[in-house]
Amino acid sequence: MKNKKIALVTGSTSGIGREIALQLSQKNFHILLTGKDKNKLEKIHDEIAQHKGSSSIYMLDLKDHDAIDRLGFEIFKRFKVLDILILNAGVLGTLGPLHHQNADEFQEVININLIANFRLIRSLDSMLKAKNSKGIAVIISSGVANNPRAYWGAYAISKSALENMAKIWAAENIKTNLKINIINPGATRTKMRASAVPGEDPNSNPSAREVASKIILCIDDKNLKHGELIEIK
Repeated sequence: MKNKKIALVTGSTSGIGREIALQLSQKNFHILLTGKDKNKLEKIHDEIAQHKGSSSIYMLDLKDHDAIDRLGFEIFKRFKVLDILILNAGVLGTLGPLHHQNADEFQEVININLIANFRLIRSLDSMLKAKNSKGIAVIISSGVANNPRAYWGAYAISKSALENMAKIWAAENIKTNLKINIINPGATRTKMRASAVPGEDPNSNPSAREVASKIILCIDDKNLKHGELIEIK
């Protein structure tokens, strides 16, 4: 692990987050894996190790906001610095008319997709701006954030608010070494996409691996800008 950069990926047990974690682990990054399913975390941890990469497991339920604060303290205590933050984890919730949505479920989607990311930003900001940090934050969003669609309810609302929060965070860091960007991965062959659009042919969309590769190309770009919305094509 010596001389490796540190990358934290939320939602690293499935979909795009899992593929980003796997691919970054092959680029001299020690990956901080987060999630609430221990078996899935151990599986990706072992897969990274099989390819001679390294990672650490952090059990984390994004509904537990105090646990997010503790995570920040644990990372600081062990590493002192964070080079890359991928805010990828999210939940879809139930799609349907707003007036039919369960209030508790609506609040849960907002808590996980928005409030948890605020707590992560608050806990990790200083480590991303440490003197010897590469300092890159990527917020994974969605096309529905800027193109409201009927029945997408809490998910679209949470992603719209998330993008605005990311833009505010970026505006506050114009003069720092931290680069913050929003990435819309587009339609991707994931379980979430299948749940959202069950009648769609999954093979009509790129795989999570393909999309993750394009996201990492954006991160690797020496001309990476700051405060932008990047659309994956």
